[in-house]
Amino acid sequence: MISFFRKIRQKLLSQNRVTRYLVYALGEIVLVTIGILIALQVNNWKEARAYSQRETTFYQSILVELENDQKKLESLTEFYQNRIENLKWLLTAIRNPRQPISPDEFGKHTEPLYYSETAISFDATFEAAKSAGAFDQFSNKQLLKLLVEYYSSFKDLENVLTSILRFLEFRFEPLMASVPNNFLKKESAEQVLVSGGNPDFYALLESISDERGVDPQEEISSFLQQTEFESYVIGDLGRSFNMISQLEARIARLDSLKVEIKKQLND
Repeated sequence: MISFFRKIRQKLLSQNRVTRYLVYALGEIVLVTIGILIALQVNNWKEARAYSQRETTFYQSILVELENDQKKLESLTEFYQNRIENLKWLLTAIRNPRQPISPDEFGKHTEPLYYSETAISFDATFEAAKSAGAFDQFSNKQLLKLLVEYYSSFKDLENVLTSILRFLEFRFEPLMASVPNNFLKKESAEQVLVSGGNPDFYALLESISDERGVDPQEEISSFLQQTEFESYVIGDLGRSFNMISQLEARIARLDSLKVEIKKQLND
């Protein structure tokens, strides 16, 4: 094709047709320019399509991770609802000293309080895209803003869970250290949701007999009347209710995000 145009130019020059040559040369420039513009447009279209595909893949992966996030949040909600039930039982026992409480019951309702949950955020896809600078090419900036806010707010949830762990370490465990734990049995694990209740651990404790002659019923009754323990139970209840509120708010935000992402994928 190039040699064809060259021959035409040479023929026009040899025939001394300068005007026609200039018109032809101008036409050739226009054609070349149009060709370049078309090529650029095709290239831009291909790039836009590639960006769109990457954005689609990103949101598909985000949906999967949000599903995992939701499962974790629901697990945390169940954990703290269970904690609240145990704390309510203990507060009722504290405030009803004439109601007899067996050591086994006390063990079932206090053992779950030793455990805490950790915060986990399934954000690998978001962080990878953020590090790669992929967000600059994404079209839905409002949805990206919602995602950034969602993942940024995870730190608040993490801080609350950390404060609860510290509360356990510095308040609950020192209090419980004053009570002989010879009432712990395999059944004590029934309401422990973490680690499947650790039945082998409690079975081991039950298998080692206590020859000290300590009366667990008397020790527990006395312990329940300590104002420090009532104060702890109320504080733990407050933190647990706060945790439930945080989880409900995060789940609501997550549900809203999922709706917006599905709209984006269906557009």
